[in-house]
Amino acid sequence: MLNLNVIAGMEALPLIDRQNAELLSMVSFNQGNLYKEFNPSVDEAAAYGIAGLVAGGVLTKTGFFKGLLALLLASKKLGAVAVFAFFAALWGGLKAIFRRRRMASA
Repeated sequence: MLNLNVIAGMEALPLIDRQNAELLSMVSFNQGNLYKEFNPSVDEAAAYGIAGLVAGGVLTKTGFFKGLLALLLASKKLGAVAVFAFFAALWGGLKAIFRRRRMASA
């Protein structure tokens, strides 16, 4: 893949358009890496298409992945609080059981 950017002011656009063919004639790819040389039995194709690329770009731009990461981090905190609450309840239950045994034997 080649991504070529020409940076100039808008007044240079007509000149750039005239030189486009000359610029592109300077570009060459290594033998075997041309689009027309694609061989599906040898070369791997991406499992996603243009729609997947566009959707991934849109999700990235909207901050979806940041939100997902924040949700995962929050769920870890929530899980830690739940584990702490479980052990606190277990400890309280054990204390109550031993308190009853001590009162019954006294």
